[in-house]
Amino acid sequence: MDISIEFLTPIILSLLAGLSTGIGGLLVYSLGRLEGKFLGFIMGFAAGVMIVVSFLELFVEALDLIGLTWSVFAFVVGSILMMGLDLLIPHIEFGQWEDGINDRVLLRSGMVIALGMSLHNLPEGLVVSAGFAHLPALGMLVTIMICLHNIPEGIATTTPLISAGMNKKRAVWLATLSGLTEPVGAIIGSSIISLLGGGTLVIGLSLAFAAGVMNYVTLDELIPVAHEFCTPVYKHFVSTGVLFGIVFAQLMTLII
Repeated sequence: MDISIEFLTPIILSLLAGLSTGIGGLLVYSLGRLEGKFLGFIMGFAAGVMIVVSFLELFVEALDLIGLTWSVFAFVVGSILMMGLDLLIPHIEFGQWEDGINDRVLLRSGMVIALGMSLHNLPEGLVVSAGFAHLPALGMLVTIMICLHNIPEGIATTTPLISAGMNKKRAVWLATLSGLTEPVGAIIGSSIISLLGGGTLVIGLSLAFAAGVMNYVTLDELIPVAHEFCTPVYKHFVSTGVLFGIVFAQLMTLII
């Protein structure tokens, strides 16, 4: 495979994954406010997909390449990095603005929030690069997984912004912008892997790091917020979504 294709393909894939946040925003723009049980199901579905891919694909591949000790180390580093971004960078926690949202100060700070969301999504581009560097098919699988994560993210971030009184087009645009840093992450990831020679150790560490990033996103955001959108009566929609996502991801590993 030509080196330029190896470098450019994960960037293109991460761009497509990042743009899927805009798809979620467009769904809200077109259909209006979506029911909580639907949001709970699709977030649960995305979480199920991410659990399978992060553990049964990324982490298992890392184990085969670099063993348990290095894999666990890189996994923990990826998780801690995402936790640090969560704590230090302002971004929209999907359901955080459901109440008391008509605060014009929050709306005027929209660009700051969009920047925080963008930086929060940056490591997802690294995940695509790591997967593609090991196996192009794994890179494709990870891209699909991130798309499925970003669509409900776009829905759940656009909904409260529109509820706050923000112009619908601007809300969709901000949601879309938040995903456009993912190609930047892919550029960084591809560059680092290339500069370090792309050997077994580098690829293995990258895969385990990516698994840690995806695992943290799933446990800290998707599943808790899926329950936040669902009332207790509909909590099983989340669990059902997780199960469907797990089955879907396992089928995808057979196809791709």
